[in-house]
Amino acid sequence: MKRSRGAAPLLEIRNLSVTFAGRAGAPPVEAVRGLSLSLDRGETLALVGESGSGKSVTALSILQLLPYPLAAHGAGSSIRFAGEELVGATPERLRRVRGNRIAMVFQEPMTSLNPLHTLERQIGETLLIHKHMGPAAARARTLELLRLVGLPDAESRLGAYPHQLSGGQRQRVMIAMAIANEPDILIADEPTTALDVTIQAHILQLLKDLRDR
Repeated sequence: MKRSRGAAPLLEIRNLSVTFAGRAGAPPVEAVRGLSLSLDRGETLALVGESGSGKSVTALSILQLLPYPLAAHGAGSSIRFAGEELVGATPERLRRVRGNRIAMVFQEPMTSLNPLHTLERQIGETLLIHKHMGPAAARARTLELLRLVGLPDAESRLGAYPHQLSGGQRQRVMIAMAIANEPDILIADEPTTALDVTIQAHILQLLKDLRDR
């Protein structure tokens, strides 16, 4: 989908740099230098590079999830979402964006899902917080999301815990959580890294189908 002439991109990154403070007096480590990109609504954009090239750091920078102040952005770094600057945005502003208008599927779902919470609670919480749904509506929406991402026997899985699922099933749950609030942007940080080839293909096709909805 191409934006109309003169319209601003949905996401625009300009001259992004990220450095991390060195340990024990060591010099700072430069993780990203002078990155610029733009993303339009309905568009898919891939960052490709070897391990350690700054892909995940860039993704985390968009949502300002880096370990600040150990991490810092250089002068002139800009990340604009829907025309608003995110670098240096207030915590309140970032809370309204994170998980609501911009969502992220992390690389390792086992460390991102709460091992003590059921699937219903984990997905339902984001609906209660951002959509202000009641328990019954949140349960119905959670079930709808689990079916949408192709989780087998979705209704019987509502009370399941992350350790009771396979790697591919956990990744589907992460995607369900990420799309629960129908975000404008979905960031996927190597979502198929730990999965076998067949499951990788299913997850990538699922993401494509969700984009086209």
